[in-house]
Amino acid sequence: MRISEIQRKIAVLLLVEPKTIEEINKQLDLGFEAITGEVNNMLKMGLAKKTNEYPTRYVLDDYIISELKKRKDISEKDSYKIKVQMIMDVEGIVKEVVDKHLDNIKILLDKEKDITIYDIKKSDLLDQDNSYFGYIDVTCTVKDFAALIRLVMYYSPSSIEVLAPTKYDVSMYELQDGLIELSQRTQTYIKELQKRLTKEEAQLAMQKFYKN
Repeated sequence: MRISEIQRKIAVLLLVEPKTIEEINKQLDLGFEAITGEVNNMLKMGLAKKTNEYPTRYVLDDYIISELKKRKDISEKDSYKIKVQMIMDVEGIVKEVVDKHLDNIKILLDKEKDITIYDIKKSDLLDQDNSYFGYIDVTCTVKDFAALIRLVMYYSPSSIEVLAPTKYDVSMYELQDGLIELSQRTQTYIKELQKRLTKEEAQLAMQKFYKN
């Protein structure tokens, strides 16, 4: 679920107490029409709900409140600065195998020592074109740049979004560790690939690689 920056600001206000459109606009000063549109979208998304009073006030959904409090508790103990959201896709023709693979990814992520998980979800399986598709959606913080490289190389997410920070300074040593991790993982993949190729296939792959 993606929410706008304005909706994030509204959510912070509603987390404190229920508010009317006028009260929200007074604090954000973005215009009545803009605030009304964002709040209506939050209602449709199930992020907020109306109170039974006049004038109408808006409050965050109970589930959203509990999730925000849970994430706040996690963040207070979390020293990692890099925060990302990743999606790992799995597709196959055997439903049970796809489902098991998704479970294994979730188990492995839960065991990772260099990340702090804020949220992790396993999708329902979709039946499409005689195959099954599912994904794991995880939001987490990562220890450092090298740990992020290892995470991406190991899980190969189909999508990754950096949520924080807006700016990240990498020391020479951290950059070097990340590049070493990238190099080692790449070499491992190349060696495994070479084991599975015939001599002719390997030569053809190398020719195409250097040609490009």
